Amino acid sequence: MKCFLKWAVPSVVVLMGFIFWYRYSSSWVQWSHQPLQYLPNMHRTESLKPQRGYDFFENFSAARIPPAGSVAREQNPTVYVGASVRAEDVAKTSAPLAVSRELLLRGQFVYNNNCIVCHGRDGNGNGSIVGAFPNPPSLNSEKIRGFADSQIFHIITNGQNTMGAYGPQIRESDRWAVVKFVRVLHLASAPSDEDLRAFEAVLKGANP
Repeated sequence: MKCFLKWAVPSVVVLMGFIFWYRYSSSWVQWSHQPLQYLPNMHRTESLKPQRGYDFFENFSAARIPPAGSVAREQNPTVYVGASVRAEDVAKTSAPLAVSRELLLRGQFVYNNNCIVCHGRDGNGNGSIVGAFPNPPSLNSEKIRGFADSQIFHIITNGQNTMGAYGPQIRESDRWAVVKFVRVLHLASAPSDEDLRAFEAVLKGANP
């Protein structure tokens, strides 16, 4: 009996101490009073509660309205309909990327590395390999000009006629950049009077 008490009492004390530490101080159990918190910011994160007021914003609403044109993390703004669908039958949408100098320069870089050999520097189908292979259509034709961004993106992704698919070789953001660079070729080949006036205004501003 004495031998049992000799080991039982310390064991119970140690066990009770461990339970107390685990329950109130270990941070493994959520509790209002935890004097020892290894990562207190993880326990007291400033998070917005649904359906509750929040005085940080003017309308006191914690539920925020996404900005116009924003795309959710798992949302795909373009439906990949596959190569069996003609470009003319693809839904007409605009590119999901905002136009910027960096985007256009990226589009030019990708175009020069993948498209220029067939479509040529100006997009008129006079690339360096034309003659050995069938002439590609001009990117500056009225038909291509009338295509929406999504339709040009569809052709780049899936190919058309003798043109192969570039979806496996060119990442999605770069394909959109190429689409926007093609729009630059459109402006360069046949600028409108308004485009020319805007260009002249820029030149006058750069050379007062």
